[in-house]
Amino acid sequence: MSQHSNYFHAHHSPMGALASFTLGAQGEQGGLGLELGTPYPGNVHIGYQDDHGTIHQLPFFKGACSQSERYVQDAGANSSQEHILELSQRELKWSSDRFVAQNLELKILSPFFSIPEPEIANDGELKNACRPAVYAQLTVNNPSDHEWVGFFALQGEDLRWNAIQQPGQMVGVSAKDELGLASNSNNVSSFSHFSIASSLSGLGDTENFGLGPCAGLKFTIPAGQSKTIDIVLGVYKEGNATFNRKMQYYYTTHFANLNSVLIDAIENFDTALAVTRSKDLELEQSNLSPDQQFLVAHATHSYYGSTQWLVEAGKSVWVVNEGEYLMMNTLDLTVDMLFFELKLNPWTVKNTLEHFVNHYRYYDKIFSPEEPEQLLEGGVSFTHDMGVSNNWSSNGVSSYEISGLDRICFSHMTYEQLTNWVLCCGVYGHKTQDYNFLKRHQGVLKDCLQSLLNRDHPVADKRNGIMSFESSRTQGGGEITTYDSLDHSLGQARANIYLAGKAWASYLALEQIFTKLGDNISSVQAKNAALMSSELLSNSFDETLGFIPAVLENGNQSAIIPAVEALVYPYEMGLFDAVDEKGPYGAYVSTLKRHLQSVLDSGICLYPDGAWKLSSTADNSWASKIFLNQYVARQILGLDLSNNSQLADNAHVRWQQIGAAASACCDQFSSGKPIGSLYYPRCVSNILWMQE
Repeated sequence: MSQHSNYFHAHHSPMGALASFTLGAQGEQGGLGLELGTPYPGNVHIGYQDDHGTIHQLPFFKGACSQSERYVQDAGANSSQEHILELSQRELKWSSDRFVAQNLELKILSPFFSIPEPEIANDGELKNACRPAVYAQLTVNNPSDHEWVGFFALQGEDLRWNAIQQPGQMVGVSAKDELGLASNSNNVSSFSHFSIASSLSGLGDTENFGLGPCAGLKFTIPAGQSKTIDIVLGVYKEGNATFNRKMQYYYTTHFANLNSVLIDAIENFDTALAVTRSKDLELEQSNLSPDQQFLVAHATHSYYGSTQWLVEAGKSVWVVNEGEYLMMNTLDLTVDMLFFELKLNPWTVKNTLEHFVNHYRYYDKIFSPEEPEQLLEGGVSFTHDMGVSNNWSSNGVSSYEISGLDRICFSHMTYEQLTNWVLCCGVYGHKTQDYNFLKRHQGVLKDCLQSLLNRDHPVADKRNGIMSFESSRTQGGGEITTYDSLDHSLGQARANIYLAGKAWASYLALEQIFTKLGDNISSVQAKNAALMSSELLSNSFDETLGFIPAVLENGNQSAIIPAVEALVYPYEMGLFDAVDEKGPYGAYVSTLKRHLQSVLDSGICLYPDGAWKLSSTADNSWASKIFLNQYVARQILGLDLSNNSQLADNAHVRWQQIGAAASACCDQFSSGKPIGSLYYPRCVSNILWMQE
């Protein structure tokens, strides 16, 4: 199915540089930004001036609209006519983005590939992976009898530019030695000026005007010919990149400055083209529909825009920032991006998990809501995140969680993060067969098992398989889940069937891990807990409602799709019997299948256009979680969604291309409108679709 709009922002980013060349939304600001949770607040000017003096450019700047012509007055020059080019085609692919308009074609390349493990890869491989640059090709076709001028420029009110003139290597412009663009194509020159119009009009006798906030490249297109120029856009931040713990960008170990990045990118332009073509072809040859291919591509572009590859005392530190919020390594995102990272860069999963163990692990007490003053032994868990905006939090503390809150945003996510760390270990251990990792953390894993059991009930014969006790970190309040802004149906942690499913999956992960490690006592203990959880959830199906209530207390009657979400973890751990209706947990799996079929067939968890609605009682859905649950429904539960899938995918594309047009890939929506989690990395959960 075709795309719904050609005009939407997308990230175009190097791997691990926390940088993005963001553009694509009509009449919106964008540009090359560094360490931002939003598009850069500038303008992108791409186009050409014809022999009549008319400036034709793409509408990627503030104020551009769909009108065919407008007039601007240049200081000291005659009026010039400006024509806003309409896109006739836009193709966002897995590693590229192509824009076609009258007499113009722009292609942006964001090559990505498996990043080699830093501790074992050679310098050449690592330099190639960490190069902080993206690539562009601009083609202008001149059918006239006169010479035209093409241009590619960035504008920002806080930017002042220096010309780059390195004969035989490149020409270009840079700002603050932190961002720049360059080319080595023939007959290309650089400029900086007040605006595109003032530069093209020849105001003054200098091409590089120090006060000008607009700068870029110009080139001539001979009459009756086409011309293509290659462009590289690079970033560089030297010195310490983070605070509280001093780290540098990993690329600083291989590149001395911005110019060295730009030169190296130019020298490797053909390699970038080849990598991009290969990745684009890989997605095109999948079994996914055009809508699904778009959603995978859009998510991948945004993921890399949030990544940060750092180095501390010679050791790599991998960080994924939480989109607009810029929280660092949010654990409830890590567990959803897990499948993408294990496909591309398994070492980044290990890196993040061990970082949580070494710096963001803590031990707490627990209490029953009926007796909040009586504190009992809780156990280990992990913080929600590691810090925000390049500020590392103190050990054992997140930037997000606040004590003293009761089941509302910013309360603690102790139980959820405990399950998340365990599930990441389980899937990582199975996919990589990294026995040494599991053995190294055997003690922490045993603590995790005990902590899960304690939060059910500290007394063994009073356990029922789900969370019943709250963390002392809430100071008498209540814990929440990753669905922090939803109502009780998904926001409340205690007695929630979404989180109970993750506990069941965590017990299965621990059973598998302890079996590998030869700890039969812990393995049996985990298995018995999993059986208890599944039995309780199976028996909680409400025949009158036609589904399992979202929260197993206080007469709750909400229906939620993510009741089935946790099935993905044992499946990805190769525990196929555990998710089989004829297996040891068959009654639970059959109940979940019946539950999901009911809430979808009845329409109570669908929007009128077929989009998925995670909760029947809250108009607030996360795209990343929808993608994950679609995979579970089709691949694991085997539901026939043929009557819904096309409608749902089509609607979810509209959410991104129209609803979130100005914010790149977004995660949190209300009736198709983004309400949070903008500019977000988490939607790469849909990488799972490529396994179907």
